[in-house]
Amino acid sequence: MGALEAHGEHLPLWTDTIVPHKLAQKVAEKTGALVLPPITYGFCYTLRPWAGTVSLKSNTFAAIIRDITRELVRNGFTKILFLNGHGADATIAGHVLKELSDELDFTACVVSWWDIKGVEVGGHADEGEASIVMSLTGWKKRPSKQAASKRYFGRVIPMPKDQYSKYGYVGKVGGETAARGRKMEKVIVSKLVKLVNSNLLLKEE
Repeated sequence: MGALEAHGEHLPLWTDTIVPHKLAQKVAEKTGALVLPPITYGFCYTLRPWAGTVSLKSNTFAAIIRDITRELVRNGFTKILFLNGHGADATIAGHVLKELSDELDFTACVVSWWDIKGVEVGGHADEGEASIVMSLTGWKKRPSKQAASKRYFGRVIPMPKDQYSKYGYVGKVGGETAARGRKMEKVIVSKLVKLVNSNLLLKEE
């Protein structure tokens, strides 16, 4: 599950699609799992003030997850890993899958790659995310300007624009390296391989 949205001046708009898809392919090489084409658009309302963001409405994204899941189950799939690259997508998908589990026989697991223990990502389009893009794709480091962003208590709606930097990212930028990305990649792939091999029922260590 991905998105098309602003990622500062230094990362591609489809970062949230590239990362989970590349990671899924690496997991498939080690497990034999099948990888579907990525969902390239997501629910991106918070980044709409920045150029390049193309957001679906939440009910549109929910319908996509609902229809794809129904079709997968109809085709005989009963174990479905939803590897997520965009925060809001996981919330919506989780609600949809809970509802579908009342009527369909399947096991699903929704994983946002940055939530895996040992992965250092502290924001949006920060040096952690940039590092893994460099590792997975060969993307070359690009100039980025450090700019301030602010934190607010709770989830404020509509989102204050200064919650993100003026360039459309949150966190520290400039220290990204492919080597750092490779370390993150190794941790993520290892965890996901264990997850797939456990039929999506991996107990926390």
